[in-house]
Amino acid sequence: MDIALWREYLGQMDRLGETLEQLTAVEREKTAAVGQGDLAAVDACMKKEQVFSLNLRGFDQKREKLLAKMGIAGATLRQLEDLAPEEARLETRETAQRLRQRYEVFRSASEVAMNALECNLHAIEKMQKDRGVQDAPAAPGEVRQADFRA
Repeated sequence: MDIALWREYLGQMDRLGETLEQLTAVEREKTAAVGQGDLAAVDACMKKEQVFSLNLRGFDQKREKLLAKMGIAGATLRQLEDLAPEEARLETRETAQRLRQRYEVFRSASEVAMNALECNLHAIEKMQKDRGVQDAPAAPGEVRQADFRA
């Protein structure tokens, strides 16, 4: 197996981890914005998330191409250490572990942000109900739309 290609793949995984760290920062920023009731900041964070989503798709496509070039298409992160060239096994193990840790931190921050959004949505709905604010029923033939970006 081409060690230079393997190291290129590991570099790609490190860049993916760095992107996850940036996305984690956005999730934390979003959680703070939700806590402050700053809808403009929440919206800005969601726009940043969309950009990161596109970047992550690009990473995934490049990852698949590199795996195919190395003849191990479809290999999972957990399988990489066993598939790695002998001289790159330790580096592969460390890279995979680092990426898994970064992903777990991101996932945790993402869950906190989602829970904060859900809690605030429930609080808003309760306030509206307490105030007697209700959606007017749609007129016959009227199309109603909702914004589900949150």
